[in-house]
Amino acid sequence: MVLAFLLSAFSGFLAKTADETNDYLGPLSGAAYGVALVVAISLDALLATVFLPAVAANLVAGKIDSKNHMLGLAVFLAGLVFFNPASPIRIEWAALAFAAALADELADLKLAYPRPFLPLTAILLSFLAASYVPILAVLLFDGGYLLAQRVWKKEETGSPTTRKTAAKTKKQKKTGRHITI
Repeated sequence: MVLAFLLSAFSGFLAKTADETNDYLGPLSGAAYGVALVVAISLDALLATVFLPAVAANLVAGKIDSKNHMLGLAVFLAGLVFFNPASPIRIEWAALAFAAALADELADLKLAYPRPFLPLTAILLSFLAASYVPILAVLLFDGGYLLAQRVWKKEETGSPTTRKTAAKTKKQKKTGRHITI
């Protein structure tokens, strides 16, 4: 079970990394989070009950909108052939998770936690299943996602010296004046 939780957090981190990077790391992160998610859902039926509908909701909402995420989805779908979701998946619980994930993706909430519906539904599912698995998996995925957001934001902004150097380089590129040594 520990592996499933680690994969949940790792896939959240990789999903945001796929959003934020355009070099070789973007496609690599997309493919890796597809693998991480499909392996995680093969380990526990409650993880599959939450994450399969979340992936479907992202697809329906049109959030798989970059090559990196399309690669992640393709790897995830191909992985379903090799790593079947753990069963039994309760269809009515999966429908709740799908509706919540879709609401998260379609609503443009300006909250500190901008996608609250799936975590709230995961709390409900945890209560119904008498298991901490759904809420812990969703929180770990979101935690990995938020951690990557911080990492890539920090990378983008950098230290004051880095920002000055980047601004100077940008100005030089605009004016055509380059300094070579």
